[in-house]
Amino acid sequence: MDENFRLSDLFLNVEEEEKETWKIDNDNKADWALDKIKESSEEYERFERVAVNKINQIKAALHQEKKKMENEKSFFESKLREYIETVKMKETKTQKTYSLPAGKIIIKKDKSDFKIDKEKVLESIKVLEGYEHYIKVKEDLSWVDLKKNLIIDNENIINKITGEVIEVDGLDIEIKPGKFEIKF
Repeated sequence: MDENFRLSDLFLNVEEEEKETWKIDNDNKADWALDKIKESSEEYERFERVAVNKINQIKAALHQEKKKMENEKSFFESKLREYIETVKMKETKTQKTYSLPAGKIIIKKDKSDFKIDKEKVLESIKVLEGYEHYIKVKEDLSWVDLKKNLIIDNENIINKITGEVIEVDGLDIEIKPGKFEIKF
């Protein structure tokens, strides 16, 4: 065990080029390396727990300040609404405004806009004469069905049903590299 601690001290203090020459060449070193990975992960998890708790404390304080601000804002906005009913405001087609040195009070007027359920409108408009040009027909690839009939053989894509090699622009073979994993 002392050898492992001495080895770790040596390994962690060597120059970059020397690190590359150090190797794991027996089960003891491999086991020691797994312990180091586990210790490092546990230290990070401890640090993360502390950080998350601190973040939660700050979020709670921020939430409390936000509520305080919203209550104060709501109070003063209600008083301003009462006040602007007593003054003459500049009025346009879409809004009323009242200017003061600290800012403007703006009341936007109600406006109408469309609320649409596209599926219902599509079904309804299909039966109306003269509205056909408002309906789009969309082509789409049925990839799920196509993929079921394809296999990869070396560097070729083959149709399982016909046995032919398929060469289609936009359809290529991607090799996803294997992964190195450590489990505890």
